[in-house]
Amino acid sequence: MTDLLRGLEVPLPDRCVHESFAEHASARPDAVAVRWDGGELAYGELELRANRFAHVLRAHGVGPEVAVALCLERGPDLLVAMLGILKAGGYYVPLDPDYPAARLDHMVADSGAGVVVTQRSLVGRVASAGSVVVVDETDLSTGPTGAPDVAVFPDNLIYTMYTSGSTGRPKGVQVTHRGVLRLVHGSDFADFDADQVFLLLTSLCFDVSTFELWGALANGAVLAVLPPGPPTAEAVEAAVRRHGVSTLWLSSGLFAHVVDTRIGALAGVRHVIAGGDVVPPVQARRVVEELGAEMSNGYGPTECTTFACALRGMTVADTLGAVPIGTPIANTRAFVADASGLPLARGGRGELLLGGPGVARGYRDRPALTAERFVPDPTGDGERVYRTGDEARVRADGVVEFFGRLDDQVKIRGFRVELGEVETALVAHPAVRTAVVTAHDRDGSDRVLVAHVVGDAAADELHAFLSERLPDHMVPGLWSFLAGLPVTPNGKVDRAALTVPVAATGTYVAPRTPVEEVVTEIWCELLGVERIGVHDDFFADLGGHSLLATRFVALVAERFPVELPVRSLFDFPTVEGAAAHIHDAVVAHVDGLSDDDVAAVPV
Repeated sequence: MTDLLRGLEVPLPDRCVHESFAEHASARPDAVAVRWDGGELAYGELELRANRFAHVLRAHGVGPEVAVALCLERGPDLLVAMLGILKAGGYYVPLDPDYPAARLDHMVADSGAGVVVTQRSLVGRVASAGSVVVVDETDLSTGPTGAPDVAVFPDNLIYTMYTSGSTGRPKGVQVTHRGVLRLVHGSDFADFDADQVFLLLTSLCFDVSTFELWGALANGAVLAVLPPGPPTAEAVEAAVRRHGVSTLWLSSGLFAHVVDTRIGALAGVRHVIAGGDVVPPVQARRVVEELGAEMSNGYGPTECTTFACALRGMTVADTLGAVPIGTPIANTRAFVADASGLPLARGGRGELLLGGPGVARGYRDRPALTAERFVPDPTGDGERVYRTGDEARVRADGVVEFFGRLDDQVKIRGFRVELGEVETALVAHPAVRTAVVTAHDRDGSDRVLVAHVVGDAAADELHAFLSERLPDHMVPGLWSFLAGLPVTPNGKVDRAALTVPVAATGTYVAPRTPVEEVVTEIWCELLGVERIGVHDDFFADLGGHSLLATRFVALVAERFPVELPVRSLFDFPTVEGAAAHIHDAVVAHVDGLSDDDVAAVPV
């Protein structure tokens, strides 16, 4: 017997996401909708501002099925702009301000967005756009109080979100209002009601922002907003304490970092959900045992609107091995199929396929790829299902286990990366003859891309070249330069024979001061590298990233009487530079102490 799993059937309202928000704004206009470090906005005030901004956008030609690119930092203006786009009838295309200019230009052009909404400080990032609306320079103190009279339906688009593409071209996943309502209306994997406080901490280009944003605003709950910048354990703790966050999602890497370095940051959170990659079982068990919080694993591709399966309320037993991805959430179907696409009986390993109203419309202007990944449901109900490319099986108890990818796609800090897209960008460099990119797991919660290059370019040159074209999470962190790529007897690249470099490729200069020795020791621990020289770059040479940078400054604070901002490592990315900066910070700290305090400082 084939094993088709079905989530709870919940009737979905025949309305759009922004109409759900408007219902709560009408019923409870004085209830807090958004909180941030600088203040808060009530539902009624946010509704008024969004309505007025929608009229502004209508004057720019925005309407149903019209794309509007959105390039904003986290903050209240983001919510005004996003709701305004939907109320004008359009759909948003998230742009990460930290992406390279070439990437942003491509996303704007490929999405067909004729209008870009941004803030004054980011106008230069979207200079190529045809029409730019600056939300923080738009006067919303006057104007119509009601929403524009525009007909939008649940099957209209709510956003297009770009993910990595195997051909070297990112693909835009088109999601409808109905898909988002399937995620946040009456679902059973989390509590969705007015008593909740959700935290917006992810990039808008990460589809979990859909859960954070609309899980709150479509249900009358409070949305707390993390300040702009990379999320850190300290920032998460401050937000949890300040805003009383009750439901919190963390990417697997950030989750492991928070639990390992500052588990108390999660104290008081009622429900912690981790995902975006394999959930680390040891840290999940600590949350269950030490905090007593509800701990869940949330799984799902962008093409199925954020989450498709969840293991809610995991037990200690669930963390004794690989954590399962659970069962389908409400209004979602799942089954495992063989190589020919036919459903397998329970216990068989194959590709996981997903169905239900959460399945996206497809990829923008990619009909062949859409037809390949979104296929007719072989169980015969006449609808489409999405082929995830993930290997899975259904256990005897109906719980789904995840085994990894069936292709070359990997997850880096929660983001999907097609290795082929990185390879395509690499071989575009004139000094690169050929290249292969692999993924290397440094520990249970950190994965880095490794570039194996045949050519004459240096690592720093290639790092800079790719940084102008790809997002940070798609730029390799480790580099291996070869005379030729190893091949199998049948002539294919032998990926198993490709080794991971254990040190940077530049000239080695040993640490010369005690502070440099400490910095080197910390970096070796974080990066899994045997030897690091004082001129090696944390990011360009050694595969460091923002999450590891937060761990570095936390470890520095344990060894020295200083608290450095995460930004400092980006400003001083070598051992020599970081050590000198720490030395200066310690000297400044000591200069501010009394004579008695100085005498107590260990030498």
